[in-house]
Amino acid sequence: MGRSKNKDERKDQGRRLKDSPAGTGGVNSGRRKLIIAGAGGLGALAVAVGGYKAGWFGGGGKTPVTPPNTAPPTPLPPLKLAADRANAIRATTDIVSHYTRELRNASSGIHALRGIGRVFTMKDGMKVTDFLCTTFAADKVVNGERYVYFPREHEVHDTSFLKTFLEAGVSPDQLITAGGNRYTLNDLIRSAKALFRFDPGDIRRFDPEFPEDHLPWCLIAFSKLAPPDNPTWVNAYGETIDMNQLVDLGLADYESVCAKIGPPGNGPSGLPLQFREVITKYSCYGMHAFYGFFSAYRNGYRVNDYEKRTRQLLDHLITRLDRDLVSLKEETEAARSYGQQYIARMGAAADGRRRGSSPPPAELIDVLGLKNFIVTTGHALEALNFVRLHKLFPLTPGQIREIERQETRLFEGLVGLRSYDLDAFMRWDPKFVSDLVIAEGHALRAIKLLGPENPDLAQ
Repeated sequence: MGRSKNKDERKDQGRRLKDSPAGTGGVNSGRRKLIIAGAGGLGALAVAVGGYKAGWFGGGGKTPVTPPNTAPPTPLPPLKLAADRANAIRATTDIVSHYTRELRNASSGIHALRGIGRVFTMKDGMKVTDFLCTTFAADKVVNGERYVYFPREHEVHDTSFLKTFLEAGVSPDQLITAGGNRYTLNDLIRSAKALFRFDPGDIRRFDPEFPEDHLPWCLIAFSKLAPPDNPTWVNAYGETIDMNQLVDLGLADYESVCAKIGPPGNGPSGLPLQFREVITKYSCYGMHAFYGFFSAYRNGYRVNDYEKRTRQLLDHLITRLDRDLVSLKEETEAARSYGQQYIARMGAAADGRRRGSSPPPAELIDVLGLKNFIVTTGHALEALNFVRLHKLFPLTPGQIREIERQETRLFEGLVGLRSYDLDAFMRWDPKFVSDLVIAEGHALRAIKLLGPENPDLAQ
């Protein structure tokens, strides 16, 4: 992306952009501000700085339904820590644990399981898996058969609970209750396959947002449950599902999105606006997709030159690391200048009612910038460390250095978030804090995946 600064200013800006996480400093990007203003002024800002689903001025997607929490709130005082791996784990565990227990919603619970593992318990001592499986499940009858599932009001991404249970090593006999009936995780597996629908002739036929909001989690779950030597099954509607088609066509769809990124420019280069406009429609800036396709590769899928294409996807992800950071910093500064009228709209549910009782905290833009940085980098490193953990592809020394450099930045962002009074954000908008927990859960797992704290191994 072009700059209107002279050569020395561009070099100095590049150093500052590369040395700090989004939202914690940096400089204004005059060029990007002009693009935002020229594209329609404030009306275009929500797209240019990340869009509704990405978290800028509108939350991070659907609001999970939360059962009443009658226990008095417990404060979490801010804490300043040095930026290293141990403190990043400590800071993130503090936030995920505390606010999952305060929020008591499905999204925070499943991400506590993601980042901490089966050992995590709620405030009353209940295991998080029991909390999820006895509070949020439902059942329904399709063509005379009864199936258990998690409704989208709780499980925003189809099969995301199932794949998390599978990766976390939850027992197949785990009890699930719904509609007065008792089920097990094995029943959930059978139900997920039965209820899943996919048309290879139109990837969006059954849900117009399937690639953006559901495909990655389905890839993780079903590539594990339907290995390449037995890749097909018949669902409850009499339709044959072929995992080879799902993997191949899903990747082709995402490759068409990745192609919009274009080559990097000279010096620190953000992502093209046309790419940002598309990628912000995908959950968490499209980072879940990488993990989904890597999972299918790990589980043995090799259809249609899949190994080469997945390797290219890995290189694309590593290329995005710095470029995402540049764009996020520019967007944070643009938001600081242009975002006040959008802030006034935040913290409200679809019906216009306020979710909290306090005004937006003064540090909102800074914390928004940090959140979006943690979302992007945390998810990216989770996917990359998944590749490293399972030795899916050899990485060059330069790629490993880049990953480790990004980890250091993530440590800084995570301890930085812990230094804020997040209780003020909880009073303003509990959903915003729920979105923080989601981002932190993935970042925590990313940090721990290669170490002895791997949450998937927690007993």
